[in-house]
Amino acid sequence: MTNAVRNVEASIVILMAGSLVSLLFARRRKLCGWISFAFVCVSSVFTGFAIVAAFTVASGEHTILSLPQLGSRFSLRIDPLSAIFLAIVAVIALLSTLYSIRYMEHYAHDNVAKFFPILLLSIASMTGVLACTDFLFFLIFWESMTLTSYFLVTFESQNEASQRAGLKYFIITHGATLCMLAAVLLLWRTSGSFAFDAARQTLSGMLTTRPVLGHAIIFLFFLGFATKAGILPMGDWLPDAHPVAPSGMSATLSGALVKLGIYGLVRVFCSFLAVSPSLKVWGIILALAGTGSLFVGTLTALRQTDTKRLMAFHTIGQIGYICLGLGVGIYCLNMYPALATIALAGAILHAVNHACFKSCLFLGAGSVLYRTGKRDMDQLGGLARFMPFTTGTTTIASLSIAGVPPLNGFTSKWLIVAGCLLVGMRFPLFLLLGLIALFISLATLASFLKVLASVFLGKTDEESGIAEVPLSMIVPQVTLASLCVLLGVFPQLVLRFIGHAIEAATAMPLAGIQATGMWSGLRLMDGSPVGFWSPLAVLAALAVLAVLCFAIQRAGQAQTRSVPVWYCGEEHSPASVRYPASSLYLPFKHALPEIYPSGKVHAPRFPAFLRRVLDLDRWLYTPTVKAVDRSADRISRTHVGIPQIYLLWIVIGAIVVTAILLWVRS
Repeated sequence: MTNAVRNVEASIVILMAGSLVSLLFARRRKLCGWISFAFVCVSSVFTGFAIVAAFTVASGEHTILSLPQLGSRFSLRIDPLSAIFLAIVAVIALLSTLYSIRYMEHYAHDNVAKFFPILLLSIASMTGVLACTDFLFFLIFWESMTLTSYFLVTFESQNEASQRAGLKYFIITHGATLCMLAAVLLLWRTSGSFAFDAARQTLSGMLTTRPVLGHAIIFLFFLGFATKAGILPMGDWLPDAHPVAPSGMSATLSGALVKLGIYGLVRVFCSFLAVSPSLKVWGIILALAGTGSLFVGTLTALRQTDTKRLMAFHTIGQIGYICLGLGVGIYCLNMYPALATIALAGAILHAVNHACFKSCLFLGAGSVLYRTGKRDMDQLGGLARFMPFTTGTTTIASLSIAGVPPLNGFTSKWLIVAGCLLVGMRFPLFLLLGLIALFISLATLASFLKVLASVFLGKTDEESGIAEVPLSMIVPQVTLASLCVLLGVFPQLVLRFIGHAIEAATAMPLAGIQATGMWSGLRLMDGSPVGFWSPLAVLAALAVLAVLCFAIQRAGQAQTRSVPVWYCGEEHSPASVRYPASSLYLPFKHALPEIYPSGKVHAPRFPAFLRRVLDLDRWLYTPTVKAVDRSADRISRTHVGIPQIYLLWIVIGAIVVTAILLWVRS
């Protein structure tokens, strides 16, 4: 057993133990939070050791439990790809837990026993998902992750919106899990094993001998992982779940949990299909799905006035960027390996960057909610004077998600768009998708300028009782904002490890990107250099310009004064003359009435037939919920209170389960 596996096992055990200990101290809210944070700290240390070991020594596998009758074994292994996503989970979990210690004061009437113990179990489940090498136990950890996150989304038991969002999340994600389960059982029936290696070999053979079944299995995996990642239309649960969950959980959902869907897509398409002739078709499908998500998600976010709902739609949009990069990279794997590594590196780097800036944005929105009790941007404004740290970190994260250089969002978007444009010279569809991604990046900037202007800038009439959040809530935000700057100025630090991850997943080195030094930055290679990016040079130029502007401002000795707002011969309150968030970009909305219809509509308008297809509530979720209710009602009639009847049901159930297992095995 290697050090990496030993450390990740210790991490999971510590988190599970921390869940039990924090439950014992749930009556003392702050103590429960600090105990949970202490266990997450220790767990993160062991996870850090596992990540270092995964990049420094050969990957080993350790079997904890063997089930030869089922062709399954509970075994763990950490390779560079899983180590990248483990780092995301560990960092976001640590900072979200620290942030939640004081933030849970916002829920003074709810018991934290429903939050911290379950949060630790959710982190342990995510760690298990990334370490498993057997589909049976992978699905067990996956289901545990889904259930624990469901309980965290529905934390406010008296909130009707929370319960509805939780039910929607439960149904959609469990439907996705059933798709994955069906795919796994089809592979197991052929190979007799749940191991990843056996599944890879079986699927490769199926694509040659039984292509229809093979592609059906890939499609089932795609549905399962894309739903968790939040790719539209499967990710329809995301805009409802994020606003109602506690902000620490919202940061974990967007920063870490949805990345496991991306991890699954990379595993299936880069590892399982690395030499398949079907890669081109699935690359196009992934790229189109990603472009649809980034287009619809971002333009829908532009009209939101709820801060957390706006950021939830931007999660869909940014995951679309990642999926676009994966699609381009997968399309090129067999034909243009240098271009493939550019796009794949951009996708994985954007997953890392998204974890930083989106978690920071959700924590910033949570801080505003913590101090003001409001999420509606029309009712906010002028908070920069009272919450300078939250304003600064949210500004950095907003510019990062918009792809403003030299912050981290620019580098990963640059790689993705460059991959699209370079491959588009050979296949024009990707050229079009790259141009759409560029346009949407501008829409993202417009959306977050609205957030900054509506929430933090201007003046507010509500000056009493507003102050900066406690230190334990500031530190996570500052840490994430610092990572946005650090990874933007020195992307080579992360790309080096992403190169190992790509090589582990595809058996192909990071040939399309060359790090030529801190000042020279990054060069894109397609046989010869085709592009370059030097963050430090841009940062130095911006610093010189900032000093020059400051010097000119000081040399002018301009005086400033603060006066009341005065219009048409009388004074007005700041709130009466400020632009509300819902009024910003009205010319843009009027120019695109088909996308932004008038009235209280929270999604773009599509053609009637497409609206009917995408109205999953009407033809899928509502009928499913009603069918489950009817079934539950019928089952409840069997509870007659007679012990002999209950024993009879147990015997019948055992017979049915045994018959199913024997039939499947045969």
